[in-house]
Amino acid sequence: MFDLSDSVVLVTGASRGIGRAIALEAARAGADLVLGFRADAPGAEEVSARVRKAGRDTRVIRADLRDRAAVAALVREAGAWKGRLDGLVTSAGTYDGSSTEEVGDREWDDVVRIDLEGTFRTVQAALPWLRAAGRASVVTISSVMGSHAAAGAAPYQAGKAGVEQMTRALALELAPKIRVNAVAPGFVRTDMNRGGHEDPGFRRRVERSTPLGRWGEPEDIAPVVRYLLSRDAGWVTGSVIGVDGGIALR
Repeated sequence: MFDLSDSVVLVTGASRGIGRAIALEAARAGADLVLGFRADAPGAEEVSARVRKAGRDTRVIRADLRDRAAVAALVREAGAWKGRLDGLVTSAGTYDGSSTEEVGDREWDDVVRIDLEGTFRTVQAALPWLRAAGRASVVTISSVMGSHAAAGAAPYQAGKAGVEQMTRALALELAPKIRVNAVAPGFVRTDMNRGGHEDPGFRRRVERSTPLGRWGEPEDIAPVVRYLLSRDAGWVTGSVIGVDGGIALR
C-alpha cells in the first residue's frame, strides 16, 4: 500500500525533523529523493546516505527559501536531475515564539518568507514539472496552530493559516492533474521546538491536553504524507489532515 515506486519526490527541509522522516519514509516506499536544505549540510548528507542504503537514488541541494532565485534554482535542478518530478513536499519551515511586543522585522520576515512565501514559490516553480508528470501530488506542512489559536507566535500562526488556505486554493486551480493537500501536525518532538518538549512543565501540559497522551514524533507524520503522495490518495485533494494526537479536539 501507498507505493511510490519509480517516482521522484522533492522534499524541502529534509535535513532534520519532520522533513527528514518524510524523506526516509518516501525512500522506503520506493521513491528517489531530492533533499532540499538550508543550513544543516551534515544532516542532509546523513539522510542522503540512509536513502541510498534503502536502495534509492538521491540528490542533495542547498537552498534558502527566503531567496526567490534560490527557490527557482532548487526546483530547476531537482527537475532536471531525473527529468521529472512526481511529488513535492514543502516541509521547510521556521518558528518564532515571540510575543507581539517582541516581534520585529526579522521575527516576522523569517517566518512569513519561509513558511508561507517559501511554500508558495516552491510550488509555483515546480508547476511545469508537476504538470508534465500527469498525476502529481503536492503536500504542504501546516500546524495545529494554523487553525487553533494560542497566545504568542502570531507570525507563525498567520503563516500556517495562510498555508492551509493556499493549499485549498491551489487544489482547485491545479486539478485535475495535480493534487494538493496539507498535513497539520500537533506538538512534535523536533529540534525546532526543543525548547518546548525539553521544558518539563510545558511538556506535561501538552501531554495532558493531548487525548492520546504524548508528544508526536516525526515518524508519526511521515506515513500520512506517504499516503497523500501515493496514488492510493488519488481522490483526495484540498484536504488539511490533522496528525496531532487529538489535541485539536480540545
